[in-house]
Amino acid sequence: MTIEDLENLLKNIESRNIEYKKALGSFSDNDLFDYCAALANEGGGQLVLGITNQRAIFGTSVYINSLPRKEGELFRVLNINIRTEEINHPSGRVVIFHIPSRPRGQIIRSRGKYIYPMRSGESLTEMDQETIKQIFAEVSPDWSTQVLSSITIPDLDHQAIDNLRRKWAIKTGNSKIELFNDEKVIRSLELMNDYGVTNAAVLLVGKKSLIDKILPCAEIIFEWRQDPKKIAYDYREEWRKPFLLIYEQLWQVLNQRNLRIPFQEGFIQREIYAFTEKPIREAILNAITHRDYTITTQSIFIKASPESFIIQSPGGLVSPVTIDTIITKSAWRNRRIAEVFQQIGLVERSGQGIDEIYEQTIKEGKGFPSFAGTDKYSVQLTIPAVVKDPEFILYLEKIINQRQINLSFEEIYELEQIHEKGVLQNPIFRSKFLEHNLIEKSGSGKGTRYLLSKQFYEYSNQRGEYTKIKGISRDQKKQLILNHLTDFSKVTTSDLQKALEMSQRDVNNLLQELKKKGNIRHNGSRRGGHWELIS
Repeated sequence: MTIEDLENLLKNIESRNIEYKKALGSFSDNDLFDYCAALANEGGGQLVLGITNQRAIFGTSVYINSLPRKEGELFRVLNINIRTEEINHPSGRVVIFHIPSRPRGQIIRSRGKYIYPMRSGESLTEMDQETIKQIFAEVSPDWSTQVLSSITIPDLDHQAIDNLRRKWAIKTGNSKIELFNDEKVIRSLELMNDYGVTNAAVLLVGKKSLIDKILPCAEIIFEWRQDPKKIAYDYREEWRKPFLLIYEQLWQVLNQRNLRIPFQEGFIQREIYAFTEKPIREAILNAITHRDYTITTQSIFIKASPESFIIQSPGGLVSPVTIDTIITKSAWRNRRIAEVFQQIGLVERSGQGIDEIYEQTIKEGKGFPSFAGTDKYSVQLTIPAVVKDPEFILYLEKIINQRQINLSFEEIYELEQIHEKGVLQNPIFRSKFLEHNLIEKSGSGKGTRYLLSKQFYEYSNQRGEYTKIKGISRDQKKQLILNHLTDFSKVTTSDLQKALEMSQRDVNNLLQELKKKGNIRHNGSRRGGHWELIS
C-alpha cells in the first residue's frame, strides 16, 4: 500500500471493516489478538495502528523490526494467516494488519480478554448467542434442498408449474420441455427426488393451502406511501402464494404507481422512470433467494414511495458477504432456489443481481443503492427513485460515444464514488481514468485527491462547484495556517478547524507537517494547549 492508497483509505468513511487505533508507543498483545479475531469473525478487514478513530495520523512506534515475528505469533494463536505492512507516512509510521475472513461456519477464538470477540461501536464485546447461532448455521444443510417426505405432486399448483415449464422452455430454447408432465418438470429441476418434494418446490410452486399450512412466513407484504414520512399507508397488498404465480404481479403493482421523470438534453426531451423494471425484479429475486426461511416470525416487506423502493428480508447477510464486500463477494443461503431462477431465466447469472442494481441506478443518475438498516437479523436494500444528477448520465454517454471507450460496471461504480463521495477507492482504474480525462488529480503527495474532470463541470454548467470541490492546494492551506498564527499568535486546533472549514484529522495532519519543518510548536496539554509560530 502506498501513501496515496492510505490517504484514500482514510477518506473512505463508510468502510466498516477497518479498525483504527492510535497506539502511539504501545499496543497490548491481548488487544492485538482480540481485534484481529473480531475482524476475522466479521468477514475480514484491516487493523490500522498509528491513526485515531477521527482519522488523524499520529504515527506509532510499536512492533519496529518485529512485524514478521508478530505474523507468526498471530498464526499460532488464531490459526489464520495475517499479513502486515508498515507505511512511512509524512505524519508518522503506520502499521497495518490485513486480516482474512474466518472459515465458513467457524468462529475465531482469541487468547486475549475475550473468547469469541466481536466489535460493538468503538469497543469489543463477547460474541452474542444469536451471532454464534448464525455462524454455525452456515454449514447447516441448505434449507431449500431439504425434502418433505409427506408432500407429493398433487400438493403443488398446476398453474405455477406451467409457468415454470414455459419459462424453462423459453430459456433453453427447447420446445420439448413444454411436453413434460408436472412431475418430470419438478424432478428435472431437482425440486424433488424419490424421497419427496423440497422446500424450494413448496415456495416456488406449492399450492396456497400448503404454503399457509407449512410455510406461512413465505409472505410478501407491499405498502405504498405517497408521502414516505407518513405512518399510515395509502395502499397495501399481501401475497402468500407460490412465487411463480405472483412474480409478475409484484412488478405490476409497483409499476401502476410509477412516475415519469422528464429532463432536457439540448432540444431533446428525455425521460427516466422512478422505478426501472430490471433492478426492482433483481431486488425481489435477491430477497426470495437469500432470506432465512427458518425465521418464521417475519415476512419479506416492501415499502415504496415516489422517493424510493425499500425491501427488507429476514436473516442477515451470508458470510463472507458484508455491506463493504457485497459487490465483490457472493454466497448462497438457498442455492436450489438460486439455481432454478437461473435455469428458467429469471436471473442471468447467480450472484450478479446486486451489480445490475448498482449499475442501473448509477446510469440513471439516482446515485447509489443503500444497505443502511441491515443488521444480523435482516437485510434492507433501498433503491433510490429520484434522479439527482441527469447531467452525469448524459456526460458519461457522451464520453463513451465520442471516445469509443467501454466502461465496465466496476469502472462506472468507481466514477460514481468519485462523483458522489470524492473518493478513488480502487487505484487500478486511476491510469485509465486519467488517460481518458474522466478524472483529474488535485494536490500532490499525501494531499492528492481526485475529482471528475473539469469538462464534466463545464458540460453540466457547474463551474462554481468545480472550483469549490477542487479547493486550494495543501501548500496553500499550510500557508493559511501560518498567516492565521501571524495574525493571532496563539491558536487552538479548534480555531483552525473553523477558519479552514476542515476536519480535525486534516488540520492535525497539516499541523504535524508544519511542526516537523520547524515552523510551529505546540505549548500546553494536548487538550488545553495552543499552537504558535517559532520565531
